[in-house]
Amino acid sequence: MAESCQLLVHNAAAIVDWSADNQTYTALAAKDGKVVALGDSREILANWKPKQTMDAHGGLVVPGLIDAHTHPVFVVGRAEEFDWRAQGVDYLEIAQRGGGILSSVRHVRAASAEELLFHVRRHFQGMRQHGTTALEAKSGYGLSVESELASLKAIQAAADEEGMQVSATFLGGHMIPQEYREQPEDYVDLLCKEMLPAVVEQGIAQAADVFIEEGAFSLVQARRFATCALEHGLQLRIHADQFHELGGVQMAVELGAQSVDHLEALSDSGLEALALSGQTFAGLLPTVPHFLRQKQDAPARKLLQAGVPYFVATDFNPGSSYTPSLPEAAHFARIRLNLTAEEALWGMTEGAAKSLGWSQKGHLRPGADADLLILDLPDLFHFGYAFGENPVRAMVIGGEPLACSS
Repeated sequence: MAESCQLLVHNAAAIVDWSADNQTYTALAAKDGKVVALGDSREILANWKPKQTMDAHGGLVVPGLIDAHTHPVFVVGRAEEFDWRAQGVDYLEIAQRGGGILSSVRHVRAASAEELLFHVRRHFQGMRQHGTTALEAKSGYGLSVESELASLKAIQAAADEEGMQVSATFLGGHMIPQEYREQPEDYVDLLCKEMLPAVVEQGIAQAADVFIEEGAFSLVQARRFATCALEHGLQLRIHADQFHELGGVQMAVELGAQSVDHLEALSDSGLEALALSGQTFAGLLPTVPHFLRQKQDAPARKLLQAGVPYFVATDFNPGSSYTPSLPEAAHFARIRLNLTAEEALWGMTEGAAKSLGWSQKGHLRPGADADLLILDLPDLFHFGYAFGENPVRAMVIGGEPLACSS
């Protein structure tokens, strides 16, 4: 007798589940929000009696995409800076002109809680339209106690209202705000003595982050903040080696960070530290060098060959990667990082999930959360092959189909 289930998906070209057996499945059954069976369509249709059925019509079924590095709490973009870059103005000079991160800070500080929520919800909606079913979301455009807390609360409220699983990261260490430029150590004091305790007391972040870079935080300042974050029970996710190698990767590994992201300026010693760790993930953000017109990319092939765990993310933000689309990021991962389609997709599903400590997301093996996409692609080789297109035909979260507009 057929067993009842919540959802049955069949007639797929293939289901990418990241199993080690390399079998090709064309159907799955979900029950109580979990995947309970994989098989060929005839077998699954015979053995399960679903409340709902979805015909994949020969599309590719993949786990829901997970964006493990985003900055969604901003009010306006920074399109003028795009022209400045066309004229040869670099990242640090843009900051000196009053642009960059501090420009976003002014707008976030001026926004009401309702405005912040509106914009974060809109950003989550854009991500979901392109297949993101869960994500990591950072604050970092407030840089004051009040505005950082407001940013994290907006993330939490938007996640609740949109039904999006989100891991929030406190990025108070994004940049030294203008009012502390002459006394940066006083801002580090504020981070450690007021912001971190308030964030933890309110339970509105799971991790903390700091940007280790010339013009942002020195290695000494970052270590102090990161150590305080660990003492307060937060995980670490670190920005490092984007433009200059300052030792941030080695520090991230030493402190047991979940991830260290960017890595365009990764040194051999940093690569060795990541390889020996085997625990700290390399966060690959291939749309950023493209957006910033940089020639240098993270050495993805070296990282993978060294066995470093990794993920691929959008770094969605208003100034250096203005895209909510992981499929778009996959194209640049394949072009600029020389990843295969399989490597790019794994980095946006199981790799991303593992970096966030989510064992039941990012794959479709029995027991996984039934978060999946039906892509308008005939096979895995086509993932990231096109660009400027949205391949998402249908989305399921927790075994429930969602309306999906592309």
